[in-house]
Amino acid sequence: MDRRRVTSVVLVLGLFAAGGVAAWRSTWLPPPTPDPFRQVGEALTVVLPPAPERAAPRLSNPSAYLPAQCYADTRSTEGGRTRNGCFACHQTPRAPNYVEDAELQTVLTVSRYAEDNRWTNVLQPPRPVEWSEAEVLAWVRASNYVDASGGLRLATALAKPPTAWDANGDGRWEGYTPDCWFRTDGEGFDHSPDGLMTGWRAFAYAPFPGMFWPTNGSAGDVFIRLPEAFRRDAAGRESKEIYRLNLAILEAFIRREDVPVPATDERELGSDLDGDGVLGTARRVAFVWPPRPGRVFGYVGQAAGLDAAREGWPAAGLYPRGTEFLHSLRYLDVEGGQVRMAARMKELRYMRKTRWRTYSELQLAAEAEAREKMKHPDVLKKVHADVERGVGTGTGWVMQGFIEAADGELRPQNVEETTACIGCHGGVGATTDSTFSFARKYAPGAAVQEGWYHWDTRGLKGLPEPRRADGRGEYAHWLEQVGGGDDYGSNDEVQARFFRGDGTLRPDAVKALTRDISTLLVPSPARALRLDRAYLGLVKAQRFEGGRDVLVGTAPHVRTRLEQDGETGIDEAVLPAWVPPEKTASH
Repeated sequence: MDRRRVTSVVLVLGLFAAGGVAAWRSTWLPPPTPDPFRQVGEALTVVLPPAPERAAPRLSNPSAYLPAQCYADTRSTEGGRTRNGCFACHQTPRAPNYVEDAELQTVLTVSRYAEDNRWTNVLQPPRPVEWSEAEVLAWVRASNYVDASGGLRLATALAKPPTAWDANGDGRWEGYTPDCWFRTDGEGFDHSPDGLMTGWRAFAYAPFPGMFWPTNGSAGDVFIRLPEAFRRDAAGRESKEIYRLNLAILEAFIRREDVPVPATDERELGSDLDGDGVLGTARRVAFVWPPRPGRVFGYVGQAAGLDAAREGWPAAGLYPRGTEFLHSLRYLDVEGGQVRMAARMKELRYMRKTRWRTYSELQLAAEAEAREKMKHPDVLKKVHADVERGVGTGTGWVMQGFIEAADGELRPQNVEETTACIGCHGGVGATTDSTFSFARKYAPGAAVQEGWYHWDTRGLKGLPEPRRADGRGEYAHWLEQVGGGDDYGSNDEVQARFFRGDGTLRPDAVKALTRDISTLLVPSPARALRLDRAYLGLVKAQRFEGGRDVLVGTAPHVRTRLEQDGETGIDEAVLPAWVPPEKTASH
């Protein structure tokens, strides 16, 4: 990106943000008048190097935040069609995400160091294990999260961390200790064996396009948890009803749609949930943005008394401070000819929002980073990390992860293994407040239990394909742009299911996909077992610094080297799913 493009992007973002800030100041929970010097200073802390007392960690690959998919060859053959999987992440953002990176679809803006592809497992993967089907299934069905007595294996191990895990030698684990039991009720709420709620709640979502589909290696689930104040009534008592309402408010402002709720007396809560201007009986949370002046509205229960300027308030595309996500990545199990999520975890990923940032503060941070990239294109992202407490995304979140050790137990990831997560969660146009899944939650009318359930309750079969704003199926559109079932063109099973010999999509397959996403996302039993064996080979090798994607099928189209500011061969950036079609005389 040249200097003029960067400058224009910054100016456009500034104008857009200015309008958003003007509207924001009329909100029902107004922040204090911002101090410009403090505001700029705090914004810069998001993108500049860590404080001297916390030295940047040494990484074997300092550009580990740049994912392996960025090295996928966008030209399958010389002069042939292009594979544009880039648009799924790099796209025109939706405020308050101000990372405008759609141009990366057409021009590779990378540092000199990142030109070389260091994701060696994509180029030369470890050998798959040569296990029988019975051995593989016995392995994936054995939980490495829950022990024989029903306790949490990892939590027990972290209570007295081994020396190798205890970075500062104080005998205590200072990071996240797993406390989700994966025992959900009919509404997705997690409970401990004694029946107490843990605060975690599972939800069903449309998996993000590409390598995150089960057909490309793993099944996954996601839980969300809000801070205690959001789970308690005004008197401080735990309240499932209050928690449901606060999650409904959050869902409305993350998904940017009205969300139905049971008949609720707004007078008891002091909040105009349905936005009709009267405190009466509400049956929905109305998404109104920009805020309507004079509307008495906010999170309810004990959360209504929080300091909104520090903890946050209902705002389009933003979570309150203290929001947590938990994501388990699993092997694939095969039973009765059906593929499903296995008990054994490959990874357990955790993230927590540590700082509330307004639209204007996030815009300032994006501007600052854009200027830094323009001035110093070869300077790599500074990694702000702590071995025990995780890695900062640079956008107000901390990420931490646990991964399968060679003996099958889960172990804490090292800093480099977690750094691989922050590239996507810390600065691409596709995210909503640095996250992917909750904005993709199925709407109450599109899934059972209003979309609040764990995949163990109901799998992917029969779920409708998510739609783009232009009316097209999101997954069919992605397949058309990529020309295959993954970024590398290696998923030969999807190729055979969905593509004709000339590379065009099969209409019958697209029609079936519209009604049932499992026709695309779920692999055959044979492929599932091949994927399990391939990943087990990686676990035994413990070479995660070389990447953790497993590619089974056709030889992948991947580049060993990129060219800084080199053209991808993609002529025009693809618009994201949320952009509506242009209005015409007939539409």
